Amino acid sequence: MVDVSRKDWFKSNSEKGWVDILNKVRDTVNLALKENKSRKIDFIGHSSGGVMLRLYLSDEPFNNEIFNGKSYTKNLITLGSPHQAVKATALRKFVDEKYPGNFFKNINYVSVGGEVEIKSKQTSLITKIIARGSYKSISGDKNAKGDGLVPLSSSLLEGSQKIILPETVHGGIFGKNWYCTSSKVSEWWKQINWK
Repeated sequence: MVDVSRKDWFKSNSEKGWVDILNKVRDTVNLALKENKSRKIDFIGHSSGGVMLRLYLSDEPFNNEIFNGKSYTKNLITLGSPHQAVKATALRKFVDEKYPGNFFKNINYVSVGGEVEIKSKQTSLITKIIARGSYKSISGDKNAKGDGLVPLSSSLLEGSQKIILPETVHGGIFGKNWYCTSSKVSEWWKQINWK
């Protein structure tokens, strides 16, 4: 697990913020490969982390850094990541235009999206307040299906293995049963066509 702080996430609206996080990813990967005497690794990225990992796979410079994660990645699993969007942030748009869909063919891309009724007993007040606005901002459709923050149309990456989890919210503050709740991890883990 990469140690990314709340402060790191607050800075992730800039290229430098992304590079700082991706450098932490690189350090963690190097340590894991060394400790496990492995040559390949599987990545799991939640939310914007999944989009960042798509950039991490590239061997082209980004803000004077080259990560080349594709050389030691087998599977990239994204959980509720806003891949495609009508109104994407500049950095997410850059990734989706430069490395669309399952761009690196030697990588097994898996995208997991949640689907929850906004007004269900399972969702939090935050979800009830922001979901429709978030869906409209990302997909253009306030009535889209999604995880309370990211609509399915955005989280299911083109060309990837797509897994839809019913009754699943974006994160713990959005309600019960998010992507990393143990029962949900078991649910998506079993459905992956592993490389």
